[in-house]
This record gives sequence, structure tokens and C-alpha cells, in this order.
Amino acid sequence: LRSALRWSHLLVSAIYVSVGSVAYLGWDTNVQGNVLLSMCDSPGCPGALQTETAPGKKWLLGYTLAFAVVANLMVTLPVVMYCVFRVLENELPHLMSSRIVNYSLRLVVVIGSLTISLTMPFFTEILAVISTALLTTLQNFVPVSITMALGRRGYVHSGCREVALLLLGIGIFTVGMSSALNALALAIANDMA
Repeated sequence: LRSALRWSHLLVSAIYVSVGSVAYLGWDTNVQGNVLLSMCDSPGCPGALQTETAPGKKWLLGYTLAFAVVANLMVTLPVVMYCVFRVLENELPHLMSSRIVNYSLRLVVVIGSLTISLTMPFFTEILAVISTALLTTLQNFVPVSITMALGRRGYVHSGCREVALLLLGIGIFTVGMSSALNALALAIANDMA
């Protein structure tokens, strides 16, 4: 199991670094927050241009990527919303009395979350701030803290690797949160201008 985890993490890291490096070589730092707005000829896609300049032609690969993003969301959204459904069903047990009521609730929750995401100002930027805080905490700080606590009690060996991971997490959190907060401040400033 330990070998499988190590190889799976190395493979996923290699894929992310490879794809990120290719993207950086292609766009440098000019990529838009919504990558779909970067899939056009110069001067850019509609919605990404600050001036009244005519947008560039959309790329066929941009449409392919848009389809892939929608397909990914169609798979991811039910998984993410499952936690919300379970909380609602546990808090309101009468919703489980009928399949029609339960399915209706699930549909209303999905439509409600989509409505909020589409109508809330600066949703993407706020989501980036929340995601940075939650993901770094859940994927780095909590596991490392638990390992260190178990190490102090003598259940597992902890040492330099955990300290290095903790420092890496602090670095990722600092850079990610700084970037997310700067993007939010810039979006608010652009909206007020």
C-alpha cells in the first residue's frame, strides 16, 4: 500500500507539473483566470478584453476544452453536492419520506447553487480565497499535524519530512492566498472603476 501511494502521488505530481509547464510555456503569465477566455487568437477572447477591440477567433481546441470542463463538472458536482444532500437529509428527515420530495430537494439545491455561482459578484475570486484556505488546510496542515501529534505520542515516526511538508504547506498557502486576495482586490477595483 505504501508503495502504491508513493507511486500514485509521484505520477499525479508529474502530470500536474508537466501540464502546468506546457501551459506556462504557451501563455506565460497572460492566461486568464477562466482558462476558456485564453483560447482565442490575438488580441483575446470576448469577455477578456478591457477595450472595445474586436476579439480574436476562437480556437477549436477551446471548444474541446469547454466540453471537457462541462463534462468534468457534470461528474464532480454530484459528488461535491452529495455532502450537502446528506446534511439536509439528516437535518430534515421528513425529506426522506418520498422519493419525489427527495429528488425535488436535490434538484432545487443544484439549481440554487448554480444560480448563486452565476449571479454572485466576484464568485470565482471569492471561491479562490476559500479554496486556498480549505484545500491547503485539509490536504497539508491537518495530515501533517495529525502525524506530528501521533509522533509525539510514539505511535508513528515523524521528523524532518513532516517539518518539510509543513513548510511547503505554509509556502503554498502564502503564495496561493496572496494571489487569490490580489485577484479579488483587482476584480473589485475594476468593478468600481
